Amino acid sequence: MGAYTPPPIRNTSMTKSIEPSGYSHEDARFHELDSKALTDMRARLDAERKATEAAAAKAAHWLRCPKCGSEMGEQSFENVTIDQCTSCKGVFFDSGELELLLSHSKARAGIMGRLFNRS
Repeated sequence: MGAYTPPPIRNTSMTKSIEPSGYSHEDARFHELDSKALTDMRARLDAERKATEAAAAKAAHWLRCPKCGSEMGEQSFENVTIDQCTSCKGVFFDSGELELLLSHSKARAGIMGRLFNRS
Protein backbone atom coordinates (compact mmCIF):
# COMPACT_ATOMS: atom_id res chain seq x y z
CA MET A 1 0.00 0.00 0.00
CA GLY A 2 1.23 3.44 -0.85
CA ALA A 3 1.26 6.69 1.10
CA TYR A 4 -2.05 8.25 2.03
CA THR A 5 -3.10 11.18 -0.11
CA PRO A 6 -5.98 13.25 1.16
CA PRO A 7 -8.82 14.01 -1.20
CA PRO A 8 -8.73 17.45 -2.86
CA ILE A 9 -10.34 20.23 -0.83
CA ARG A 10 -13.41 21.65 -2.48
CA ASN A 11 -14.64 24.41 -0.20
CA THR A 12 -17.08 26.28 -2.32
CA SER A 13 -18.57 28.10 0.67
CA MET A 14 -15.36 30.11 1.07
CA THR A 15 -15.39 31.38 -2.47
CA LYS A 16 -19.06 32.33 -2.18
CA SER A 17 -18.50 34.39 1.02
CA ILE A 18 -15.86 36.59 -0.57
CA GLU A 19 -17.35 39.68 -2.18
CA PRO A 20 -16.03 41.20 -5.41
CA SER A 21 -14.28 43.90 -3.37
CA GLY A 22 -12.14 41.24 -1.69
CA TYR A 23 -13.75 41.47 1.76
CA SER A 24 -15.56 38.68 3.47
CA HIS A 25 -18.82 39.52 5.21
CA GLU A 26 -17.05 39.42 8.55
CA ASP A 27 -14.32 41.80 7.38
CA ALA A 28 -16.94 44.12 5.94
CA ARG A 29 -18.81 44.18 9.26
CA PHE A 30 -15.63 44.95 11.23
CA HIS A 31 -14.79 47.68 8.72
CA GLU A 32 -18.28 49.14 9.17
CA LEU A 33 -17.97 49.09 12.98
CA ASP A 34 -14.51 50.68 12.88
CA SER A 35 -15.71 53.40 10.51
CA LYS A 36 -18.67 54.20 12.79
CA ALA A 37 -16.40 54.31 15.85
CA LEU A 38 -14.00 56.68 14.06
CA THR A 39 -16.86 58.92 12.90
CA ASP A 40 -18.26 59.08 16.43
CA MET A 41 -14.82 59.84 17.89
CA ARG A 42 -14.20 62.60 15.33
CA ALA A 43 -17.58 64.18 16.10
CA ARG A 44 -16.91 64.09 19.86
CA LEU A 45 -13.41 65.56 19.45
CA ASP A 46 -14.71 68.26 17.09
CA ALA A 47 -17.37 69.23 19.66
CA GLU A 48 -14.75 69.35 22.43
CA ARG A 49 -12.42 71.46 20.26
CA LYS A 50 -15.24 73.85 19.37
CA ALA A 51 -16.18 74.27 23.05
CA THR A 52 -12.54 74.89 23.98
CA GLU A 53 -12.15 77.48 21.22
CA ALA A 54 -15.36 79.23 22.28
CA ALA A 55 -14.17 79.36 25.90
CA ALA A 56 -10.80 80.77 24.82
CA ALA A 57 -12.46 83.42 22.65
CA LYS A 58 -14.76 84.40 25.50
CA ALA A 59 -11.83 84.62 27.92
CA ALA A 60 -9.92 86.85 25.49
CA HIS A 61 -12.83 89.31 25.20
CA TRP A 62 -14.53 88.96 28.58
CA LEU A 63 -15.04 92.39 30.16
CA ARG A 64 -12.88 94.12 27.54
CA CYS A 65 -13.93 97.47 26.11
CA PRO A 66 -15.12 97.09 22.50
CA LYS A 67 -13.78 100.58 21.75
CA CYS A 68 -10.25 100.60 23.18
CA GLY A 69 -9.70 97.03 24.45
CA SER A 70 -8.99 98.03 28.05
CA GLU A 71 -10.48 96.27 31.03
CA MET A 72 -13.99 97.16 32.04
CA GLY A 73 -15.46 97.31 35.48
CA GLU A 74 -18.97 96.49 36.59
CA GLN A 75 -20.85 99.16 38.50
CA SER A 76 -24.31 99.25 40.00
CA PHE A 77 -26.58 102.09 38.88
CA GLU A 78 -30.22 102.17 39.99
CA ASN A 79 -30.14 98.44 40.76
CA VAL A 80 -28.76 97.60 37.29
CA THR A 81 -25.19 96.38 36.79
CA ILE A 82 -23.57 98.27 33.92
CA ASP A 83 -20.12 97.88 32.37
CA GLN A 84 -17.82 100.91 32.19
CA CYS A 85 -14.37 101.06 30.64
CA THR A 86 -11.63 102.00 33.10
CA SER A 87 -9.70 103.80 30.36
CA CYS A 88 -12.06 105.62 27.96
CA LYS A 89 -15.00 105.66 30.42
CA GLY A 90 -17.37 104.24 27.80
CA VAL A 91 -20.57 102.76 29.21
CA PHE A 92 -21.89 99.52 27.77
CA PHE A 93 -25.09 97.64 28.48
CA ASP A 94 -25.81 93.95 28.38
CA SER A 95 -29.02 92.72 26.82
CA GLY A 96 -32.06 94.20 28.55
CA GLU A 97 -30.16 96.59 30.83
CA LEU A 98 -30.98 99.77 28.89
CA GLU A 99 -34.67 98.87 28.77
CA LEU A 100 -34.60 98.26 32.52
CA LEU A 101 -32.98 101.64 33.15
CA LEU A 102 -35.45 103.40 30.87
CA SER A 103 -38.37 101.76 32.63
CA HIS A 104 -36.99 103.05 35.96
CA SER A 105 -36.60 106.54 34.55
CA LYS A 106 -40.16 106.98 33.24
CA ALA A 107 -41.15 108.40 36.62
CA ARG A 108 -38.06 110.63 36.67
CA ALA A 109 -36.58 112.67 33.82
CA GLY A 110 -32.90 112.90 32.94
CA ILE A 111 -31.54 109.36 33.21
CA MET A 112 -28.59 110.16 30.97
CA GLY A 113 -27.62 113.10 33.13
CA ARG A 114 -27.76 110.98 36.25
CA LEU A 115 -25.84 108.20 34.49
CA PHE A 116 -22.91 110.34 33.31
CA ASN A 117 -22.73 112.96 36.07
CA ARG A 118 -22.31 110.55 38.96
CA SER A 119 -19.13 110.35 40.95
